[in-house]
Amino acid sequence: MKKVLVVTYSQSGQLNDIVANTIKPFEGKVDIIWEHLKPKPDYPFPWKDIHFWDAQPECVEMIPGELEPMNFDTNGDYDLIILGYPIWFLSPPIPITTFLKSDEAKKVMNGKPIVTIIGSRNMWVTAQENIKQMINDIGGNLVGNISLRDRHHNLPSVVTIIYWLTTGKKDRMWGIFPLPGISDKDISESKRFGKPILEAINSNDYSDLQNKLLKLKSVEIVPSVLSLEKKGKKIFGLWSKFIRKKGGPGNPARHGRLKIFKWYLLTVIFLITPIATLVFYLTYPLFYFQIKKNLKYYSGATTK
Repeated sequence: MKKVLVVTYSQSGQLNDIVANTIKPFEGKVDIIWEHLKPKPDYPFPWKDIHFWDAQPECVEMIPGELEPMNFDTNGDYDLIILGYPIWFLSPPIPITTFLKSDEAKKVMNGKPIVTIIGSRNMWVTAQENIKQMINDIGGNLVGNISLRDRHHNLPSVVTIIYWLTTGKKDRMWGIFPLPGISDKDISESKRFGKPILEAINSNDYSDLQNKLLKLKSVEIVPSVLSLEKKGKKIFGLWSKFIRKKGGPGNPARHGRLKIFKWYLLTVIFLITPIATLVFYLTYPLFYFQIKKNLKYYSGATTK
């Protein structure tokens, strides 16, 4: 029987629900080994304000943390590896970065086909570029990507995701905002992606897998959001370096800079983002062909 290693980190549980539905068609047909990564110490859920912002610098700089010992057989020969992750600060979460930079990952993923599954608010492209690079660095072969996102408008989704992450409540804030996160419908329907992945496993042919997934709408990129994200990634890099000058994770000396970053980010999101979006659409015709080229690349599984 074919063997599939599933490696995930899911703080709220939403990402694990997406992965579980995606691999439902595998049940009874392949041997599934699921590794739930456990940070040491664990990250709280819901987040407690400063702890949330304190994760930003190391997350953006992709500095590994620590993980509890992993349970899967690092000497095992797996036919496919599925890597599932959420997005933190436009970057891979620290536990996923820690795994991909570990000896265990290098040993098990070298030369193996890999499918990534992402659960995000709406910005995931730059994090996936980071993931691609780390996979390449350890000799893995990315053959497919699935990305589910919150479909609500950018600004309400910011409010609802902060509400969910800081309270742990996935309900309608004040009875007027939409439900936070990815919809139950989209999560349930993610099982449609399992069939082409299973076919690729059985045939050992992953050459056309991403095209088959794209036909099932595995990836949808909003051009204006992509533009904002790429700019935001650069700015986050500047902030992370600025904050780290005051010490490492948990150092009270950097709390002041973290608070400044928090209010800077919220101000930018609610005041500057609408203007930047308007400018994007006004200039869209000037950059049409470059935008189309970028969308095609970021929707794929190849690396520049």
